Amino acid sequence: MFTTTESAKQDQIWVQPIRLSDMLVNTGIVYQTSDINYTVANQHLWINPLDQQLQQNLVVGLAKEFPNRVVSTQPIEDKLAKLTVNVNYFQGRYDGKVIIAGDWIYTQGNKVISQPFSVVLTQTEDGYPALVRTLGEGWQNVVAEIAKTIKSQY
Repeated sequence: MFTTTESAKQDQIWVQPIRLSDMLVNTGIVYQTSDINYTVANQHLWINPLDQQLQQNLVVGLAKEFPNRVVSTQPIEDKLAKLTVNVNYFQGRYDGKVIIAGDWIYTQGNKVISQPFSVVLTQTEDGYPALVRTLGEGWQNVVAEIAKTIKSQY
């Protein structure tokens, strides 16, 4: 039987709901059609709300990076660290680029880490399937950077 002492136990990471900018709170994929215009797709829709998909993907990614910690969307321990992520841009762009940007705040005890993130990737193919795949790749980059920064501070 495996037991842990309280001193060896690490804080749970509570991934709070992802906060999306107003333009991203849609069922459709957002696409920037020019330097000042955006559109929301009517036929290319997210299967689940975007904030929930991003949060779940973040939990899975962090759980892999922190195997000795509980990573969850619900607070289940008294001793926990909180991660809040704000996503301002998560879209394709007219020039074939994918833009993902926002910021995150991680608090553990009396220590706070606050970082912006910005990822720009080039789609390798045209079309919405390639856009979705590239957005997924970009989000994985964000998750990896969050994990790397947290690990470097603790």
